[in-house]
Amino acid sequence: MSNSSGNPRRKIESAGDLQSVVRTMKALAASSIGQYEKSVQALEDYYRTVELGLSACFACFRSSEPAAPVLDRKAGTGPTGAIVFGSDQGLVGQFNDVVADFAIQTLAKLPGKPEVWAVGERVQARLADAGLPLMGVFAVPNSVQAITPLVGQIQIES
Repeated sequence: MSNSSGNPRRKIESAGDLQSVVRTMKALAASSIGQYEKSVQALEDYYRTVELGLSACFACFRSSEPAAPVLDRKAGTGPTGAIVFGSDQGLVGQFNDVVADFAIQTLAKLPGKPEVWAVGERVQARLADAGLPLMGVFAVPNSVQAITPLVGQIQIES
């Protein structure tokens, strides 16, 4: 008799333990939703920033001559700094080549010796092949949280 009454008790205790695990998992999922919503918002802001930058870049391609930054100094009086953003991944078509070519052509038209920082190994290789002096290379951020530290590092090194 004790065997038959113990078996249902163990089942009830197991079900209670399982219910506790399910409650914990639901709480974890609910707390993660807020984090994911913040990530989506940050990605939307990042996307908008990249979209604006690329639209400015491609606007240069539509004109007969790429627009170069306006500099208020005489030729040869100091270095010209540039930060060139590319990618670390393949499968992005000619993106790195187009960005590197634009940077190379634009820097060739500017006065002063260029000092170039590259973000992304693939664009870095293309710039190095062109003979541009690279002051530093940064890895492309692999998460939203890695963008701010990268920007801080670029500011300090440049």
